[in-house]
Amino acid sequence: MLTLEEGLARTGTFRPGAGDTAAAVGNAGVEVVATVTLILWMEEVCGGLVHPCLEPGEASVGVRVAVDHVATARTGRPVAVEARVARVEGRTVAFEVRALQDGRVVLEGEHRRAVVALERFLGGAARTPPPRRVTFWFDVISPWSYIASTRIAGLARRHGAELEWRPLHLGRLMAAVDGMRPMEQSAARRAWYLQDVADHMALAGLAYHPHPAQPLRPSRALRCIAHAADEGRAEAFVPAVMRGYWAEGADITDPAVLQAMADEAGLRRRPMADIMADGHYRDVIEGNTRAAVESGLFGVPSFVFGEKLYFGCDHMEMLENAMALPVEASRGNSPPDRGTAEI
Repeated sequence: MLTLEEGLARTGTFRPGAGDTAAAVGNAGVEVVATVTLILWMEEVCGGLVHPCLEPGEASVGVRVAVDHVATARTGRPVAVEARVARVEGRTVAFEVRALQDGRVVLEGEHRRAVVALERFLGGAARTPPPRRVTFWFDVISPWSYIASTRIAGLARRHGAELEWRPLHLGRLMAAVDGMRPMEQSAARRAWYLQDVADHMALAGLAYHPHPAQPLRPSRALRCIAHAADEGRAEAFVPAVMRGYWAEGADITDPAVLQAMADEAGLRRRPMADIMADGHYRDVIEGNTRAAVESGLFGVPSFVFGEKLYFGCDHMEMLENAMALPVEASRGNSPPDRGTAEI
């Protein structure tokens, strides 16, 4: 296992439904979120912290759960699950965990995960098939990409798919495909669009306090994100940048701000100021943007799975349904001819 630093933290947001209640798992009449559901979400968030640090052929498995379910959580309102690396003991990682709804703690305690060699763990009897891949195309200045960035890693992990993070320059993509720019539409449409964004943030349980000068120039942040993807830290770094920009009013053009986000995500091998000035990462973003145009993309967030394009965070349920299908059944058609779409 690669180094996993103590203090590294991650938050996952989940929206419980009827299938997540105690009643749904056999406790008749108890229509509140089940303890087992909260534990599953806790494992997903903790597993997400470990996953980027695994070597090929490794996996993490839960070995201990010691939690107190201290309050009820209701369906229909988001639950935030927080995990922090408390200590690393060889190949075992201990996490401090808690789950909150409406700012109130509903579950707290400790979870431990062990890193195992997957083939040996499975006894050599079962060999996992080559993983499928989902490609996530996004830009920091897209609020819909912010929502998608909080969900895509867990979705990919649930279905055993590799996740490829592909940051691109949305403004240049829109210029190339003559895409629709909602903020350049009529005053009435702009007002509705801003209302719609805020409503979707609330529905997703995400704080929404964007930088007052939004949109800021995203190039520096995008280059840092490309570096994070190279280092296997995109899953930690991208949500930190998105959350900073869309929820905390952070200036993502400021090297010190991006460095703090990188430190939070455990991305410390090179200073972010060096990455911003590195021509290689400028070329990566330009190359990603050209590749998106050539592939027929017309906005973000976009997802490609089984050669089929899924556009928008409102189509992630459709994407997940496709990923749940057997390999042959999940294959689709190539992305359609490019056109115009909301961003």
